[in-house]
Amino acid sequence: MIRFAFPLAAYLFIPWAVLFLWSLLRQRKINRSLRQLGNERIHWYVLGRVRFSYQVAKKVLFYAGLGLLLAAAMGPKIGTRIVELKRQGVDVLFLLDTSTSMDAQDVKPSRMEKAKYEVGRLITGLQGDRVGMIVFAGTAHLHFPLTSDYAAARLFLNAVDTRLIQTQGTVIAEALELAMKTFDPQSRKFKTMVVLSDGEDHDGRAHEIARAAAEQGIIIHSVGIGSQAGAPIPIDDGTAFKKDRNGRVVTSLLNELVLEELADAGSGTYTRVDNRSGSLAGLLEEILAMEKRVLKSQEFSQYENRYQLFLLPALICFIIELLLPGGSSQVPRPRSRYA
Repeated sequence: MIRFAFPLAAYLFIPWAVLFLWSLLRQRKINRSLRQLGNERIHWYVLGRVRFSYQVAKKVLFYAGLGLLLAAAMGPKIGTRIVELKRQGVDVLFLLDTSTSMDAQDVKPSRMEKAKYEVGRLITGLQGDRVGMIVFAGTAHLHFPLTSDYAAARLFLNAVDTRLIQTQGTVIAEALELAMKTFDPQSRKFKTMVVLSDGEDHDGRAHEIARAAAEQGIIIHSVGIGSQAGAPIPIDDGTAFKKDRNGRVVTSLLNELVLEELADAGSGTYTRVDNRSGSLAGLLEEILAMEKRVLKSQEFSQYENRYQLFLLPALICFIIELLLPGGSSQVPRPRSRYA
């Protein structure tokens, strides 16, 4: 099958054909006029060396070469080479805390929005890896499964907020258990989790599960969203703040100790995210440096440029046209001494 890189160049054959026909008709007219010039004796002396058939052949060769050049300019491609395309990468599961404490605004514009922004930057920096997301608060749910469609992943990411899970609280252990079930159990490598949270944990089993995951080859990184100074938790669309039983405003603090221990148990790294941009550049380098596996292999026919098939004959036509004489090199001899 043949394809053309510039198919619109085919319109150039219209003026080419017009000029070719006009040139042939004009040459025939000139030849006819020359043959009618004078009587036979004058015609013999004046035009004896002219080869009219050569003149026509030179015209044909010139326009044939020009036509072949136009065909080469169209960029013909022929699908003859089979190429195997392999995509390598790792499986990355983001575990995003969606408890109401993530609405605190000690990190601008809020912990939740900052976490979503950083996850989006991580997805953009990945190179063929599959990504998925688990959201958790009092319970954990698979928000979207592992996929290599980054555009779809961003759409699901944008839909995350603190109202996504009705059961409030922060149970990191449930998110870790769900993540381990989501990964392919037959592979002991090429898997990593990224836990993004403010560090509140109402269960305490997360470290044990993280160690079990590390034994199965799953690396767990943790990202702390918030500040040690903390901030109140807005409610009622930001018109008020969450209070305890005594009526005092609750201040949510970043619990780095929990997240650091989680990363240590999961053989990963801990990173704190603040208001600076590019906080997770080091984490991205860690993921990109992981050993990759073949996630998908495809074979397809690649179209190769074949303009040479037309360019070489065009060059040959021009060379022959240039070397082909327009007549005979022998001078016609007089037919009689009185001529």
